[in-house]
Amino acid sequence: MAFTEDWDAFFNPAEMAVAAVYDGAAAVNVVLDLNYQDALGIAGSRRLAIGKATDFPAACVGKTLAVGTSTYTIRDWEPQDDGAVVFLPLSG
Repeated sequence: MAFTEDWDAFFNPAEMAVAAVYDGAAAVNVVLDLNYQDALGIAGSRRLAIGKATDFPAACVGKTLAVGTSTYTIRDWEPQDDGAVVFLPLSG
């Protein structure tokens, strides 16, 4: 029996996600992570979006993701766990 999760609740902009525009046209919701703290307590930054795999096919690498007034280029596509969610490292 496969485990199914309602990812719409996780990617709800009223909770922790933000509205974004993928490839100049598609409205999507992502969780945006722009800062981190490593194990030694040193703060840094990285640009990472977390999205539903159904919104971001592997061919999304090199396409854009606009969030507010910022536009990022998707550098990589990293499926997580069961493949329902992907990490999208960003540049820009």
